[in-house]
This record gives sequence, structure tokens and C-alpha cells, in this order.
Amino acid sequence: MSHKFEKFTCFSCGEKFSGHEGVSLQDDGESNFYCNKCYNQEISGIYGFDFSNISFHPVTFSDSEGINHTFHFSTRIFGPYVTLEAYELIDDAPGGYHFSVMGDAEDDLIGLFTKLVDKVQRQTSMRHIEPSDSYGYLINDNDAVRGYITDDPENDLFPCVVIDGKEISWEEFGRMVMVYNGFNFKMEIFDMTEER
Repeated sequence: MSHKFEKFTCFSCGEKFSGHEGVSLQDDGESNFYCNKCYNQEISGIYGFDFSNISFHPVTFSDSEGINHTFHFSTRIFGPYVTLEAYELIDDAPGGYHFSVMGDAEDDLIGLFTKLVDKVQRQTSMRHIEPSDSYGYLINDNDAVRGYITDDPENDLFPCVVIDGKEISWEEFGRMVMVYNGFNFKMEIFDMTEER
């Protein structure tokens, strides 16, 4: 699936960034884009604590099929909390695997980074779907699927899901569960920073 991306100029530092590298804030009815670093400085100043931005270099991990995935990292403050995200880039925009952890904004970021790396390694080692000659993908013998919901740039009405780092359209996901016609199921939705 194709992803559209645009460069924005940071209101604070004047540098250009992709949309996923910052956030837009409303100020007196006007929307201003801040890169993550400048945004974190603004928010930590509002909440009255010092925040040291640490840039983490991309890291490559192999999944359960031996395929390499390079993860980029971003840090963003939410009030007294901080999220650290690991994501792949596809055509210069986030796509594929995407993981996140949350901690106290004044805690050690290295500890949070270690927690995130453990999560990435654990989750990418799991496999939930298998390729099929006639149906695209099928849910494997574990009969469980984990992933996340995202927008489908080619469909305004339905989302797509990302399972094992692969974008699956809502229609294709429907075909995958059709083989379970007559079965019960449990769908649990939770925040990306949680694990269940």
C-alpha cells in the first residue's frame, strides 16, 4: 500500500521534518508543527522538568522468517509521561512493524529503550499468519492474531491491520477469518504501549 508523506518546517528550530517526526499544536487558533525534539522541550518546560533528548540510531532485527527489519526510534512526552516508539519506514513513511512503550518522563530513557528493544525482539519472533497459494495469508495453527489497526490510504471506509509486519486490507483480513465460520472469537483492543 502506498503512503503519502510531506515535509513540514518546525515552528521552533526551522528545520524540515516528515510528519511522523513531529506533532502539530494549536496555538490561538493557529496550527504549528514542532519536531519531536522541540515539542519535548516545550512540554517539559510547561511541566517544569528537565528532559534530555537522546537520539537512538536505527537497529535491525530478524523476524521469525529470518527477514531483516530496520527500526527507527522516536521519543515524545505526554504530560508527565514519555513514549518511546520503534517503527519501520516504507517509502519514507512509517509502515510494517510498530511498537511502543511508556514510562515516567523523568525516568532513565536508556532503561525504557532496553524495555522497547526486548518487546521488539519478542514480538518479531512470533508468527501469526502463513502465506497461502490460493488465499494470500491464513492464520496459522495457533489460531491467534496480534497486530495493530491503521488507516488504509486506498480505502476511506475501512482500516487495514498490520500482522507480522505485513499490511493486510480489511477485506483480506475478512477472508482470513472466513475459514473459522461457526467458531466463537474474542477481540481485545488495547493501547500500543500495553502488552497482553
